[in-house]
Amino acid sequence: MDFTRTEAAQDLSSLVKSIVDAVCTPEHQRLLDGLDQRFDEALWRALIDADILSAAAPESVGGGGFGVLEQTAILTALGRQLAAVPYLESVMLAAGALAHTDSGETGRSWAQTAVSGDRILTVALDGERGQPPVGATASPGGYRLTGSRTQVPFGPLADAFLVPAETDAGTRVFLVTAADSGVAVTPLQTTGRNSSGELELAGAEIPADRLVGGDEIVAWLTDRRAVGLAAYQLGVLERAMELTAEYARTREQFDRPIGSFQAVSQRLADGYIDIKGLRLTLDQAAWRLSEDLPAGPEVATAAFWAADAGHRVAHTAVHVHGGVGIDMDHPVHRYFITAKQTEFALGGATAQLRVIGRDLAETPA
Repeated sequence: MDFTRTEAAQDLSSLVKSIVDAVCTPEHQRLLDGLDQRFDEALWRALIDADILSAAAPESVGGGGFGVLEQTAILTALGRQLAAVPYLESVMLAAGALAHTDSGETGRSWAQTAVSGDRILTVALDGERGQPPVGATASPGGYRLTGSRTQVPFGPLADAFLVPAETDAGTRVFLVTAADSGVAVTPLQTTGRNSSGELELAGAEIPADRLVGGDEIVAWLTDRRAVGLAAYQLGVLERAMELTAEYARTREQFDRPIGSFQAVSQRLADGYIDIKGLRLTLDQAAWRLSEDLPAGPEVATAAFWAADAGHRVAHTAVHVHGGVGIDMDHPVHRYFITAKQTEFALGGATAQLRVIGRDLAETPA
């Protein structure tokens, strides 16, 4: 089997890595930490100018026509420097879903502006545990949406949202704009310091032409969100392990590098294996999605590795760094926080194992 990434994926990864390395210096990261909404406008503009947003987007909305394999390569490169930009939410998910469903002129127009970087879109898939879903009822000319979604990534900055809502006919996904009446976004403070908000829909009136799709598009968004988060997590963990290995090579105790001690080298070796496992399962899931093949178990497997390996590698990075690792101003602590936040965003390792177990139980031997 050939596990080599596509030429386009390699080229895009190299280009994005060079951009984020140039922009996302430690000093730049500290400036972002001081913002109310951690959004890296300078990096976003650099990605737009380099045509990164459009390169892997569908051709129907002004993109270069590449797919999931290339998008995950971009996200991995972004994760290496904890890039605070909405590439996953705005381009891969929202614009991709609008293009995938052929959502008419309205949807196509919004997707094109997301791909060009003129607008920011996001998705509001998750709520708090036990929180009821958003409800949608028919109204003259469209639908009336009521409910709320928490932890909407880049919600305070978004121009529009893709929101699943329950109707009498099942789940439907709607394109909701920030300017619609009855729509309010409250910024949230999170441990990861990233831009996040609570979306409140108080009888928001949504025209019929902003109905995006049904259960199929919810599944489409859910799978690609999981793969996108896993790809970003891969970049986070790769760079965290590089920083940790370098520290173990240079930090001396008892007149020898701490990396020469068996316990430390074993932790680093385990982290290396975790990262390789995540990369392998991620590539398999992304490839199946790119080929429009059934990918439920593969996506769950990649998400499991992203959550489980994320937990282990994040703790290894902090432990090997010792007291330095818990200094909130030290770069490695940012990687710890981001890895943990991504782990929880995926629902944790146990949730993914349940998905895999359910599939095994329902699949004939």
